[in-house]
Amino acid sequence: MIAMQYKIKLPDSYDMNTIRHRVSANGEKTDGFPDLIFKAYLMSEKYDTPESSNEYSPLYLWKNNEGMNRFIFNGYYDNILKTFGWQKINIGVPSLVELYENFSKSKFALEIEKEIIEVSTMKSLSFSQNFKECTGIVLIYNPDKWKYVEYYFFETLPENMLFFKIYKILHLSM
Repeated sequence: MIAMQYKIKLPDSYDMNTIRHRVSANGEKTDGFPDLIFKAYLMSEKYDTPESSNEYSPLYLWKNNEGMNRFIFNGYYDNILKTFGWQKINIGVPSLVELYENFSKSKFALEIEKEIIEVSTMKSLSFSQNFKECTGIVLIYNPDKWKYVEYYFFETLPENMLFFKIYKILHLSM
């Protein structure tokens, strides 16, 4: 498996309904895309939480690099280039993936970024939170940057999420 995400930071004055319309018109194009486990069309808005800004940040989980390569180099990613310009694509290795029966009903994603601190003996990464209401959890690491990201997916957002990075899921392709 391989994960990828591009985080497009948008100005505070950007009309986020433009993103909603974009996903509504085009989101289904990645439904059933070869080798795609899921694509979560993630969006945050500056007023969602104190941690939020206007951002469009699709998250992909691929079975292998073949589907990712097809997406990037066979014209699909060109839509991002045309609309938002050259974007850095973050790549990571999924360490833990649990998608539950109700994952397709996910409407929110919580993201926690962490550093992998230098140690003399490596140990498996683990999740820092324990939410019972999750529809899925994904932990992705990048040894090039020694960082990892925890994703928690929800159908309805639990309370007390004020200081977490929360994304709305506009569409979920599987």
